[in-house]
Amino acid sequence: MPRLTCASNTRNASSSTSSRSRSSQPATRGRKRKSTESNSLRGSKRGKKDDGSSSTSTELELTPNEAGKPRLTTPDLEFDYDRTQLRNQRPTPGRVARPRYEEYDLPEGFKEQFYVPAPVKKKGRLNAFEKDELYRQGSLLDPSAIFHVLNVCHRKGRKVGGMEKALERHAREEREIFGKFFVDGVTPAAERHIVLDYVKDHVSKDLGIPWHQIVLKHFVEWEEKGFPKQKADEWWKPPNKEEKRRMSKMQSGSTLRKDL
Repeated sequence: MPRLTCASNTRNASSSTSSRSRSSQPATRGRKRKSTESNSLRGSKRGKKDDGSSSTSTELELTPNEAGKPRLTTPDLEFDYDRTQLRNQRPTPGRVARPRYEEYDLPEGFKEQFYVPAPVKKKGRLNAFEKDELYRQGSLLDPSAIFHVLNVCHRKGRKVGGMEKALERHAREEREIFGKFFVDGVTPAAERHIVLDYVKDHVSKDLGIPWHQIVLKHFVEWEEKGFPKQKADEWWKPPNKEEKRRMSKMQSGSTLRKDL
């Protein structure tokens, strides 16, 4: 009898152990399946990023150059002013590169001579972000685009200064500038911001300092060096077409230029 009891206990213990072992196996297999499914999902997400269909893909598909035209580059856009038409023919301090055409002042038929790549629009409806990104990419690819330089600077890293200047401070500095440049501070009968551009241009050439850097302290220096003050009615004349063209080019992107 004791042996039967022992054998029975042994069988019961073995059966219990086997039962626990079997009951634990499904849980183990379940964890493995869960891990496999998780890995599979992660793999499929990576696959979507790598197939080039994602908007975050670094590869950019461009329109083909079917006509075999030369690609439009920045040097192609360069030109020279007719300096005989300028009131002050001295060179512009700080100007290294030649002025360039932009899309709003390109000569008629100029751009048709060149190939300008454009990003290929993906199929389907674009959301606002995708539209903005498509426009930005197109602007980067076209050196004549209005925002080409701005987007290039943003891609390198923006550093835009002077935006926090108070209007009151600007008006005060403007009065001081005119007071130092004009006799008795009397200004010409013209738009003050237009006059200010040409006043800065005059002082820029007298001091040999780039136009975009000229501020109040340079007028103080100009005055201390003994340059004669100007009589408004004698000095001022409305800018002609070529002068307007040149001033527009100097103003374009001036806040993004570095100080020399």
